[in-house]
Amino acid sequence: MDLFPLSLTIKVSIIATSFVAVIGAAIAYLMARRDFPGKNFLDTLILLPLVLPPTVTGYYLIVLFGKTGMIGKYIYSFTGWSIAFTWQATVLASVIVSMPFMIKIARAAIESVDIELEKVAFTLGKSEWKILQLVTLPLSKKGILAASRTMPYSFISPLRKI
Repeated sequence: MDLFPLSLTIKVSIIATSFVAVIGAAIAYLMARRDFPGKNFLDTLILLPLVLPPTVTGYYLIVLFGKTGMIGKYIYSFTGWSIAFTWQATVLASVIVSMPFMIKIARAAIESVDIELEKVAFTLGKSEWKILQLVTLPLSKKGILAASRTMPYSFISPLRKI
């Protein structure tokens, strides 16, 4: 029995889930706690993989990351390597398709943390990084973990109980 498909699925899902959890939580925090020009555009861009059919999303990934794509041609010219049709492309596609779920749910969890608690921590002399570590993340932990469970083939679900 060939175990390659199973090992590939496990490898792709662990790597994609890790990327989505870390990057998605950071983007969710940025979207929840910061105002900046283009925030609505970024929010729309984040939701795009949800409204596009999977074949269209795949087509655009090929257009962007193919050997002659907008980004792929630079990768190929510098490294001689093309990401298209590799396991790394599968990780990239999984990350792109899963990211909206993570960001939306984690953003809601972070926004549910009372801003007054963060202000109190700030008046007590805590830096923004410490406030994130000591107040925001612990209070939104369940929502962020729930968001990471929404990802396809997520290996966080069976390993972590809330």
